[in-house]
Amino acid sequence: MIDKNQGEIRYEIKNKIGIATISRPGRLNALSRKMLEELKSIVDSIDSWEQIRVLVIRGEGTDALAAGADLKVLASLDSSGAREISIYAQKILVGIESIPIPVISAVDGFALGGGLEISLACDLILASAGAKLGLPETNLGIIPGWGGSIRLPRRVGIGRAREMIFSGRTVDAQEALDMGLVDAVYPAESFEEEVMSYAASLAEKSPVSMALAKSTVLRGMDASLEAGLALEREAFAYCFSLPDAREGITAFLEKRSPRFSDD
Repeated sequence: MIDKNQGEIRYEIKNKIGIATISRPGRLNALSRKMLEELKSIVDSIDSWEQIRVLVIRGEGTDALAAGADLKVLASLDSSGAREISIYAQKILVGIESIPIPVISAVDGFALGGGLEISLACDLILASAGAKLGLPETNLGIIPGWGGSIRLPRRVGIGRAREMIFSGRTVDAQEALDMGLVDAVYPAESFEEEVMSYAASLAEKSPVSMALAKSTVLRGMDASLEAGLALEREAFAYCFSLPDAREGITAFLEKRSPRFSDD
């Protein structure tokens, strides 16, 4: 296991799984500028650290992934400052989307405002039964500024997204699952174990096929059907130029577990 203490965000590696833990439990893991800087450092440095195949982003304790941006920070902003922090945070979340491995958001407790926006930039959102998710910015006289109003409609559809954003209400884990906001809900008492088990199952896959699958889905979202099919076709063909395809198919035919490379 490798442990890198980043201050308000801890980073560790366990069995090829990177774990970034937002650690400000006394404030429901409210997101500060320092925390954003630490998250950026983690995202920017992943390729230069020991090989990982999955990244899990979670919160310290069971109360929250993150209950939004620190309101003391928001209260001090003028229009220029708000634009600057929006640009900064949006770049970090685009960076999370661009990491060539699956990224899991583990939501135990609240994921509100910026906390949900971080989750929406991840590939998968796994929630505990007691999770509460929402974009409550309109209750404060503002709107989501870290990508929430753009990514939420892409995940749950424009109608549900409008209702959540306009009302500023939170949804519980079951409603979030029903609308497709989260991908799975696990009992609170076994949540961490379930998340890590799921992450471990992804870590066993071919890293190159996971990277290609992620980039194809993401790039295909903004492409026409014709262009998207071309992206898929070329990525599919590229797989067969690499040893993992032969190993995976051969292992299946031989009824054994594949031994994929770390390249």
